[in-house]
Formats: sequence, structure tokens, C-alpha cells
Amino acid sequence: MTINLNDEKFFYEEISRAVANQITHLASKGIDMFLEYEVWEYDIDIAENEYENPIIKWVYNVARVPAEVFAVSGREYDLTATAGYDECGELSIYINLILKKGAWIKKVSIDYAELVGVIAHEVHHITQNGKDILHAEYEGKHNNEDMKYLLEPAEIEAFHMGFRAQCAVSGEDMRTAMLAYLAYRELNNKQLNEVVNAWVNVVFA
Repeated sequence: MTINLNDEKFFYEEISRAVANQITHLASKGIDMFLEYEVWEYDIDIAENEYENPIIKWVYNVARVPAEVFAVSGREYDLTATAGYDECGELSIYINLILKKGAWIKKVSIDYAELVGVIAHEVHHITQNGKDILHAEYEGKHNNEDMKYLLEPAEIEAFHMGFRAQCAVSGEDMRTAMLAYLAYRELNNKQLNEVVNAWVNVVFA
């Protein structure tokens, strides 16, 4: 399958939806940990292994935290994720479903569009593997650690891809979705606009 980053309809849909579908099914069954592999079928080489086509390992895990963690956002869950080589040298994506202690997984309504977006974000990081952009640092003047992270070159690309995916599924406006995500970070309006403009107007490396 062809990767065209400049096509606003492209967001690694096949693999992102496939993983999201499995995670929503796992959560609906009350399963809190799972590991699987997906064949990489896109036209960018990401790794060498013994298989004819590269594979990506993905790991789904449920973690529980004190209810106070959600006091500000009011959400019933959160999603975090990372991507890269794991301790075994496998390209991997880790998706964590964060719940309040005592919460029943089956009762949690995961926003499918948000989940697809989180996965697409991390899949894009996988494609950055071996590229200079993955190690490029923030070069702005902000001392705010959130700003430094949100405006790292690799993150600008990945956030754009993640919200492109989320909004393709949900139909919502991209800027609106981005601002909702940033709402609970300690950023002023000028900083919010700077981040959103950088994400929306990305130039892929």
C-alpha cells in the first residue's frame, strides 16, 4: 500500500483501524492485557527481520490510577502510547488504557475515533525510525516543557497524523479536536495557537 503523507485522507487507516478494532473488542470482554503482531504492508521499509514482510508488535495494557487523576478533565479514561524498538529489538507500539481504580473495563466507552488517532500517531513514529527527524530537537525559545515536547519536529508530524485519523473517523474539525486535547495543559491562548498552527500546517520531512 502506498504512503502519501500529503494526501489529507491518508492516515495508515488499515493498520490503525485493525488494531483499534481489536482493542475495543478486548476491552468489551474485560481483557486487560494483550500482545499481537501486524504485518507491515506499506511501501516504506521500516525494519529487517526474518519474515518476508516487516511486522510490528503491538501491546495493549490496562493501568489503574487514583480517581483524583481525572479530577480536572472529568474523563472516565485516558489513552497513552509509545512506539519504537523494545528490549527485544522489535518495532513495537504500546497502547495503555488508563482507568480509575475499581473501574470495570466493560463499562468504559472508548472513543473509537480517538483510539484510531492515537494508533495512527504511533504508527507514524514507526515510519520515522532511522530518519533524522526522530532525533531532531525543539529549536524554539520556549522554556515550557509541554511546548518543547509538542513542538518537536517528530511530534508535529505525528500529532497531525493522529488528528487527521481521528477527524477522518469522527467527522469533527481538526482544530477543534486539537484544542480539546490541549485543554488541560497549562498553555495560554498564544501558546495554544502556536501549537495548533504548527500541527495543522505541518511540512513532512
